[in-house]
Amino acid sequence: MVKRESKRAVALTAVLVLALAGATACAGRAVDRAPQGGEVAEKRRSAEEGTVGMREFSAAPDRLPSCYRGVTGATAYRLPGSSGRGRMVTVGGGPRGVVFAPISWGDSCEWAAEARRLAAGGYHVVTFDWGPDRRRTVSDATRLLRSRGSTSVAWVGGCMGGTLMLGMLTDRTARPVGVAGISPLASLGGYTSGSGASYDGELLLLGTADDPLADEGRLREVARSFPEAEVAVLPGTLHAAEIFAGPHGDAARRSLDGFLDRTFAPVAG
Repeated sequence: MVKRESKRAVALTAVLVLALAGATACAGRAVDRAPQGGEVAEKRRSAEEGTVGMREFSAAPDRLPSCYRGVTGATAYRLPGSSGRGRMVTVGGGPRGVVFAPISWGDSCEWAAEARRLAAGGYHVVTFDWGPDRRRTVSDATRLLRSRGSTSVAWVGGCMGGTLMLGMLTDRTARPVGVAGISPLASLGGYTSGSGASYDGELLLLGTADDPLADEGRLREVARSFPEAEVAVLPGTLHAAEIFAGPHGDAARRSLDGFLDRTFAPVAG
């Protein structure tokens, strides 16, 4: 009897582990970790580190990743105390800043093609490798752009990166001027119904109809929390940045460019 109960407990534990992994996986990557610190600490830090009126910010030059070598003006930075993690790469310049966040275990090369394209179009772009504190990584990337002349900043994130950015809208006193979630994950959340109600910036939710992780149904589930968001559903199964390299990449770029045009319309020109 004891042996039977033990086997049952082991089987139940295995089922729970598999369910958790399936709910939080992002493009086959490892399970994401929750942001560091309790809710109160996160909100206090968010208030101190808003994206407007930032305190003095500094970062040391670092080696460029191979995907940016030979790109004019591309510069890599390492933040003080980052312990070898959280490298950031900027390209382009000007007042219109764009922060690209990768998927759960992605890096600064994931959005390199779009970063180079937008930089050629007059944007100041930063991509990054995730640091140990993911919310802090997004905040630091935004601060880096602002410290180098960007007066308005939009966020674009794939998979968990987009989900995290959408969740950050509720606990920051100063927000980006627009957020685009590319294949955001309804299963991870980080926001509640109506999270977008108090946010007056531009919102884009883009994905593919049959993405195993963020299909049309899940994308529209996310949209219920952000009723003002534009929802763009493209054919296929591709996920996050892969969409832009696939057969419907041109349509994805048109959606992203339209979002950015609307986002920066007040300061463009």
